[in-house]
Amino acid sequence: MTLQEFRNLAVGDAPVVLLEGRRAIAEQDASLARGFANRLAREFVRLRFRSGNAEGRDEAFSAGVAEIDSSRLQVIAPYASHRMKVRYADALYSSPESLSKVQEAAITEATVAATPRNANVVYKRTGSPKLDAKAAYLIRDTMKVIGYSEEFGPPICGLFYVDLNDPDDGGTGHTIRVCRQQGIPVAFQDSWMHWFA
Repeated sequence: MTLQEFRNLAVGDAPVVLLEGRRAIAEQDASLARGFANRLAREFVRLRFRSGNAEGRDEAFSAGVAEIDSSRLQVIAPYASHRMKVRYADALYSSPESLSKVQEAAITEATVAATPRNANVVYKRTGSPKLDAKAAYLIRDTMKVIGYSEEFGPPICGLFYVDLNDPDDGGTGHTIRVCRQQGIPVAFQDSWMHWFA
């Protein structure tokens, strides 16, 4: 995705961009992600930014946005009390506990469709605290993409920091697959890192 293609997507009253990535990152990479998110927030004043409240790249992206305006952050956490100590007072938070039963069922099915190997984790989550905890992260990742309300609608695109040798790995890979399933464009750092060079 080019910067112009991104500009073409970033229209409307309050479009949402998903900013995501790996947990394990070098300090230099965290600084780059923070600066990039800061620049996006400064240049695209109508954008809102969504993350999953994870350590690493999500945290760096969110910090960059918060330096401009933390009220433009939307965070969907795996559970309501997730990482309470690192929250922004003005950001908007949600979690799978906000879903109705019908919404939860739809997001569960989309979660399994994106990563079928996790079907047992998702379907059997209520019988096991360990599975329930793992499923909460997968459902959260799907929820970030699909949305569930007017306030938390689908994003216009997902900008990801990935392991370029294996972008489909882990929870970030699951989120990328959900984006592709939903027809939401994605871009990795080998693209967006050059936008403001």
